[in-house]
Amino acid sequence: MAPLLNQRHEAFARLISRGEAASRAYGAVYHVTGNVAETAGVRLLRNVQVAKRVAELKGLAAQRTEKTAASLVQDLDDAIAFAQKCKNPSAVVAAIALQARLLGLEAPRQLEVMHRPAPLPTKVLELTEEEWTAQFSTGAGSRPALTEGARQMKAEKRKLKARSPPLTPVSFEAEDSEQSERPATGVIDLY
Repeated sequence: MAPLLNQRHEAFARLISRGEAASRAYGAVYHVTGNVAETAGVRLLRNVQVAKRVAELKGLAAQRTEKTAASLVQDLDDAIAFAQKCKNPSAVVAAIALQARLLGLEAPRQLEVMHRPAPLPTKVLELTEEEWTAQFSTGAGSRPALTEGARQMKAEKRKLKARSPPLTPVSFEAEDSEQSERPATGVIDLY
């Protein structure tokens, strides 16, 4: 069948044969959208001449894509036979590897890595000076576990808080008559 006389119908049939939806194909050809494109696209698709042209174009496309896995394997078999006659083992190996990949017999070489965000820290780790030095120093040696030292440090702080008496406020006024001098502003004198 020859191309349709109406150029817009021909363009519509070509878009449909490529897999486009009727409303989108109609909208692209006639520059309309919405309900108009939907109803008119379906109506034009029911046109006998347009339907025949779509079927013909789909048939032509199927003939062009007739190259299947079976035909490619046959072509590779021919290439292997030719490479064996020419005594070219690298070409034989390459063709066999390509056949295996084509048929899905070859395992993928690259592992698929799923990117997930790192877990958020649930608590703050307190390091002693020795732990920090061991963790972040550039020298060789073993790196101690961080959590054990942090637990010990927290326990020691709690013990110290329980033992120490509460702090009393310090007054800067002279208690004795001998200490008539006041310390300079911004200077704290500890006796």
